[in-house]
Amino acid sequence: MAKLKVAVCAIGIISCTFSSAAIGAFRDIGVGARPLGMGGAFVALADDGSAANYNAAGLGFIDTNYLNATLAQRFKGLVNYQYFGGVLPLGGAGTLGASIGILSEDSEIYTERTFKLSYGKALSRNIAVGLNLKSFGTNFDVTEGFVRELFADNGTSASAFSADAGIIVKPSEGLSFGLSGENLLPADISVFDSTDADSVPVRLRVGLAYSLAGIAESTEQESMRDILRSGLGLAEVEVRNGENFVRAGAEVWLNQSIAVRAGYGVKNGVGSATTVAIGGSARLAKIIQLDYAFQILTGDIRDNTTQRISFNLIF
Repeated sequence: MAKLKVAVCAIGIISCTFSSAAIGAFRDIGVGARPLGMGGAFVALADDGSAANYNAAGLGFIDTNYLNATLAQRFKGLVNYQYFGGVLPLGGAGTLGASIGILSEDSEIYTERTFKLSYGKALSRNIAVGLNLKSFGTNFDVTEGFVRELFADNGTSASAFSADAGIIVKPSEGLSFGLSGENLLPADISVFDSTDADSVPVRLRVGLAYSLAGIAESTEQESMRDILRSGLGLAEVEVRNGENFVRAGAEVWLNQSIAVRAGYGVKNGVGSATTVAIGGSARLAKIIQLDYAFQILTGDIRDNTTQRISFNLIF
């Protein structure tokens, strides 16, 4: 009975959080502790193992192999998200990426999976383009009686395909602009026998990233000058299903091993919300990087905190 109550609570939370029509509905909760530590404003940068989740064009500027794993928990562990991905540069032929993301709730009654194959290529030193091909899948475990009754006349799983496309332009040293369109092909993931399609929402992102090195030389303090040389400022706007999101973030490497981050986001549309994030990184032996992000979300669901931990192997 306790498990049943947790399941009902978790499914209700997921439904309210992500979509009124579909539980989960693949409303991206964020991949990678580093981007989320900057409020998720990553479309114009996209330069690490999680790049393809924000803008596949970022792969075109990556010339290092990445293996990335991220674990996220929401609502005190009722909702869990696991992500595993890799990036493989192919020299002048471009860069490949592949990943899988798995979202589930604590009772394991509901699960959704996203498989992604990615490709990015730099057309010049200043322009790169990219593409994701995606497979979505949902599944309900009908072991519990109430779930079996709910799905008595319907299937318990669904799958669909879609695609993303993006571009990054670097018009000058230290400045880049990014544009990404996600879920551009209609993807119906409804498990109910209905004439109304339950499509994964289309997302459009546009943003910029600016290196703080440009203002470092105007700073009198030498220690501050060294910090600013490694600093980044980012801003982004996203439009999705009549909602819009504004995000901003910053990253500073205090030395070659330690980084700190902060971010802020505002959501407007069907229910307003704000997000405050802080994070950091520790780089070990030059090939291992541990990232951490802590977010506080307010609005329709108040005082909700999220923690993300990412492990990166860079070689």
